[in-house]
Parts: sequence; structure tokens; C-alpha cells
Amino acid sequence: MANEYLMEIHNYISEKIAGVHRSIDEADAEHKMQSLRFYEGQLDEWRHLRAYLIERIGLKTQKYF
Repeated sequence: MANEYLMEIHNYISEKIAGVHRSIDEADAEHKMQSLRFYEGQLDEWRHLRAYLIERIGLKTQKYF
């Protein structure tokens, strides 16, 4: 069984990524280029954080006691 805390972190990141996608869609529809770049930066940061967790503390590779 995967560590519940780690699963919650992954779920939190997934929710944040989904929220940023919605914000990107809104900014794009309203042609707000400055906001669009901001949200794209946020999305990039969340993706890097997720990649770090998967690489170093993956749900499949983590040993639980």
C-alpha cells in the first residue's frame, strides 16, 4: 500500500495543475498575455515538482514500513 501522505501530495499537485490549466484557458480567452505567461510559469513549476517527486520519491519505488 502506498504511503497516504505521499498520495495526498500527488493529489494536491494534480489539483493545482488542473487549476492552473483553467486559469491559462481563461487568460487565453481574454487575451491577457502577461497573465498567460505567469500561469505558464506556474504550470512549469508544478510539473518540475511532480517530476522531482516521481524521480526521487515515487509511489512505486518508495519502501514503506
